[in-house]
Amino acid sequence: MPNAMITATKLVSLLITFLLVISLTGCLSQPKLYTPSGNLADQQNWQLKARVAIKTPEDSVNATLDWQTQSQAFDFHLYGTFGVTYAQLIQEPNQAVLKLPDDKIFYHQDAQQLLYQSLGWDFPIEALSFWIKGLPSYKPGEIVSRNEAGQLAEVLLNDWQIEFQRYKQYAGYTMPRIVKATHPQMSLKVVVKEWEFLPNQ
Repeated sequence: MPNAMITATKLVSLLITFLLVISLTGCLSQPKLYTPSGNLADQQNWQLKARVAIKTPEDSVNATLDWQTQSQAFDFHLYGTFGVTYAQLIQEPNQAVLKLPDDKIFYHQDAQQLLYQSLGWDFPIEALSFWIKGLPSYKPGEIVSRNEAGQLAEVLLNDWQIEFQRYKQYAGYTMPRIVKATHPQMSLKVVVKEWEFLPNQ
């Protein structure tokens, strides 16, 4: 009987030790979340998830947007139900790639020109990377209007009208939750779901 009690005690001790090791391993393996600091305009590496509605004279699309940027490169991925890709625009240092359904792939040095030539979308994708954060793009001819809080309310650039709505806090920065872009040939509405900033490299 004493030997049985000793064995049971050892088993309990081993079980407790095992659980402690697992607990500590889990704590050590959790990645440390990055907390951005400094000006919003200086944050070049980020990930965005949003709902997007695009309308053109020929078509309309409602999709999920995953947008990742890293310095001069980005991945702008529109997809629908079950992850089916509508369009994926990838800007690399020396060329842009557009992937469409049915394994169609197009190339150009400039992402904006690639969109126009392949889809007929005359869309300022580079400027949108600023507007989505509630920042002016400082493109020539850009006209900016601000609200009473000093936040962007409207931007006019060429034939584009950009509206900014429902500012809220994301990762310590105040940014618009909704961005609407209107053009005579198309419109775009972005409703932000998640923001994540990554360390600048």
